[in-house]
Amino acid sequence: MRKGERKPADMVLKIGARLTFFPLSTENGVASRVEDISGNKLMVAMPVDEKGVPVIPMPGEEMVCRMAGEGCYYQFRTVYLDKGKAPIPVWFVRKPEFVEKVQNREFVRISVDYPVILRPLDENGAMGGMIFTKAVDISGGGLAVMNETMLPLGSKAVLELDNIPGVGMLRITGKVVRCVKVAAAGDNVFHVGFQFLDLSRQHQNRLVKFIFDIQRQSLAKGIGKK
Repeated sequence: MRKGERKPADMVLKIGARLTFFPLSTENGVASRVEDISGNKLMVAMPVDEKGVPVIPMPGEEMVCRMAGEGCYYQFRTVYLDKGKAPIPVWFVRKPEFVEKVQNREFVRISVDYPVILRPLDENGAMGGMIFTKAVDISGGGLAVMNETMLPLGSKAVLELDNIPGVGMLRITGKVVRCVKVAAAGDNVFHVGFQFLDLSRQHQNRLVKFIFDIQRQSLAKGIGKK
């Protein structure tokens, strides 16, 4: 199956399937489970936040949902409709027509323009001098930065980013997985792609939610122009 291939939701969503929703009211994803499927609605167990408080979105709120698969996850957008109790507290959300299969190693990537402090690591793990640069794209699994010199594939660096909305400051070790020479404003520069090595699950969830929020805002702007 090709990466990103869509599948009919009825082939994937089954009663008992474990889901993770990313509502606006929470910083991280919240866990749930499919309790029933009826027509164009899913009845799912009501998620709770990190303090055990039930999460109740506003009716009509759009959100992203993920479901784990074998060597992949499935992703779709849905809309919160209502809550109920049958026989446990539940959400009613819109059932999608299709879901998208995404390999676990893949994350949605967006273009950004954030300042980054890059500190290369030598073979012994000692940090070199600070390089002030900027990120050109970011995902839940890595980012790419501009750099004036080539960095060897497999080499490592400490990356510091600040003021990402909903995420805060990140200080991460990354491994160079891509280094491409590009022309920018007449000067030769490199786009260096890093894979995150020690990003916590909590920060990764926040980063993924930030990326989804940016996508949703872009989609809303596009709809508004029509």
